[in-house]
Amino acid sequence: MQHYISRYPRYAVTATCTSLLLASAIALAQSSPGTPHPNVPPPHGLVAGAPSAGTNASDTIITARARAALLGTDGLNSNDVQITTNRGVVTLTGTVADDAQKRRAASVVQEMDGVTSVTNALQVGKPSH
Repeated sequence: MQHYISRYPRYAVTATCTSLLLASAIALAQSSPGTPHPNVPPPHGLVAGAPSAGTNASDTIITARARAALLGTDGLNSNDVQITTNRGVVTLTGTVADDAQKRRAASVVQEMDGVTSVTNALQVGKPSH
């Protein structure tokens, strides 16, 4: 079993797990007991293009989506990047290899639906991995 896992890069496994977490979070946020009522907006501001309502569920979804987006970005090693979200404001902390990666990480996250702003506190230096 160890040999099978070692053939795949760790980021691919992490991206898969993050995608599953994201899908579960979205399904949970969109599910509601009983019959849906007409003219009632979806929970947690999950309308396409709508900003985050600032709830914990919305922030969790944004954080998971940001993690997946960074993992899928070519030329960006996001293994040492931590992401937190509070009311649609995403904060990036940790270490990246160079200024280009720092700018790219912020740009990728800023373009996401629900993100109101990005605080880029990434440090440039040698990653710990």
